[in-house]
Amino acid sequence: MKHYLPFTGAILGVIALLAVPAQAQTVCGPRNDIVEKLNSNFEEQQSAMGLAKNGTLLEIFSSKAGSWTIMFTEPGGRTCLIATGEGWQKIDKAAKTAGKSM
Repeated sequence: MKHYLPFTGAILGVIALLAVPAQAQTVCGPRNDIVEKLNSNFEEQQSAMGLAKNGTLLEIFSSKAGSWTIMFTEPGGRTCLIATGEGWQKIDKAAKTAGKSM
């Protein structure tokens, strides 16, 4: 029997691969300030969010131009950027996996 990570675990695994190198400085600050900068500097708006079992809020911000940012906010209020990039594409329908079991 195959065992797979829950969806949240898979997302966090992908984020770990995209995260900035260890020597890079992590950007953290008040959530409202970060959201305002994402909006004013990159025209990014919240496009997805999810709540982890430990209470951490994971959010994805993206712009019509294709820039994107992934950030988290811990239950204590600390907000940090995880990854940023270009070429974000919205997918309206989930890919079909007919006949395949996960």
